[in-house]
Amino acid sequence: KGGLLRSRSRSCLRMGLNECSREQPENVVIVGSGPAGYTAAIFAARANLKPVVFEGISSGPPGGQLMTTTMVENFPGFPEGVMGPELVRNMRRQALRWGAEMIEEDVIEVNIRGRPFTVKTPERDVDTHAIIFATGATANRLMLPNEYEFWNRGISSSAVCDGTAPMFRDQVLGIVGGGDTAIEEAI
Repeated sequence: KGGLLRSRSRSCLRMGLNECSREQPENVVIVGSGPAGYTAAIFAARANLKPVVFEGISSGPPGGQLMTTTMVENFPGFPEGVMGPELVRNMRRQALRWGAEMIEEDVIEVNIRGRPFTVKTPERDVDTHAIIFATGATANRLMLPNEYEFWNRGISSSAVCDGTAPMFRDQVLGIVGGGDTAIEEAI
């Protein structure tokens, strides 16, 4: 019986029917689609938890900041480096292969006051036993002239990742930021 309710609930999710999602809560909902969200989806799916991933759309394409990154040279398993979008696509495909369900919608509200929890999007409400928040970060831009033109071509959001690249060795670099992060990256 539980399997029937579960499959009915999942097909209602796919069809965008709000009313059926209440029949049986999802095991786990993941909010976010960067490396943390997709990694959580892979592990949850491999554990047969059938995760539902809300990838979001308003803060940029699903995949997080890696979608705007060129060569990623510090990710294990890629000795020659890998392009950020390719890495994200591979993570997403791996999560799908194990049974994660991806929904390209923004989460607009979460109710954790009672169980099951409720995750709301403009299209649906989904009840769930657990929520993993993997919403990531967004680089703050300075809105300098030509900033978008030179993004990842001299202007970047990670001094640790990009400041040590061969093209920047023995060059004078500027780091903009405040607090511990800027100091740590400058050192």
